[in-house]
Amino acid sequence: MQIAIVLYPGMTALDAVGPYEVLRLLPDAEVRFVGAEPGPVVTDSGVLFLGATHSYAETPDPDVVLVPGSGPRTATTMADRQLTDWLRRVHETTRWTTSVCTGSMILAAPASSTGCPRPRTG
Repeated sequence: MQIAIVLYPGMTALDAVGPYEVLRLLPDAEVRFVGAEPGPVVTDSGVLFLGATHSYAETPDPDVVLVPGSGPRTATTMADRQLTDWLRRVHETTRWTTSVCTGSMILAAPASSTGCPRPRTG
């Protein structure tokens, strides 16, 4: 099972690393940290970096997508067409498209123009 955890500048590290620590233990899990391009991505602290292991293009068919939240960069990331286009495409075939915290707002961005189901809270 391929699990794509999205990394983007300004995201909250705990929102990515916490789920990673659980999901990596699933049998047959292949966890990828996915970003615009492989390499370091600065988190909201401005000090800590996480490494994107794969680009969006290198991850066309994940089984699970997880979008972490962010405080200061949520709105900017919602407007990132490269990310939202990728989310829209992969959502068609994922088993789970999910988020942590304000990552749900990022997931809702492509929904407004594509008909993807909007995230629900509850």
